[in-house]
Amino acid sequence: MTDSDKECGMELILIRHGESEANVMEKERGGFYCGRWDCHLTERGRQQASAIRGKTETEGADAVFVSPLIRARETAEQFTDQNIIVDDRLTERSLGEFEGRFKNELENIEEYKKYFSEDKYAHLRASFTVKAPGGEDLNDVTVRVAPFFEELRARKYRKVIIVSHGIAIKCMLKVIENLSEEQVLKMKVRNCEPIRVEL
Repeated sequence: MTDSDKECGMELILIRHGESEANVMEKERGGFYCGRWDCHLTERGRQQASAIRGKTETEGADAVFVSPLIRARETAEQFTDQNIIVDDRLTERSLGEFEGRFKNELENIEEYKKYFSEDKYAHLRASFTVKAPGGEDLNDVTVRVAPFFEELRARKYRKVIIVSHGIAIKCMLKVIENLSEEQVLKMKVRNCEPIRVEL
């Protein structure tokens, strides 16, 4: 490896899956806890993913890594014909017992009432310290994804595409760019808008 090779970092393209059925449920009714609840892309989501086929960001990758959840795999299949490599560490944050359920259902269950009435739990959806029962907080996700990037550093890839989820991608960017918790929480990660970073 030459000195110029050492100076060139690995290009990473981070892509949040296209619009999913859960995204629509959240928009239509609000208060839906998705997490790892497995669901498909909508027709709009498939169109979003197809629209990035052939773009500079999605061409010429040495490897395409994907979350095991259906919506992420369907997204990758829309924009690339390459073999995809499923890695469990890239999955979305677990919301434990809340997954696949609505707030208006959960807040009436005695054991969950504190999550909707006490300030300590108010920011469950975006917190590095609060987690749903049996779930993860953002710190847990950050710890989970960090070893994946340590392994990538040891490989000779020039360009890698990662298809994952909103919260997981925020935590990946915290690891890659050493962001503060405040910076992470302010970020917007939109469906099928590639984010380019260097490792």
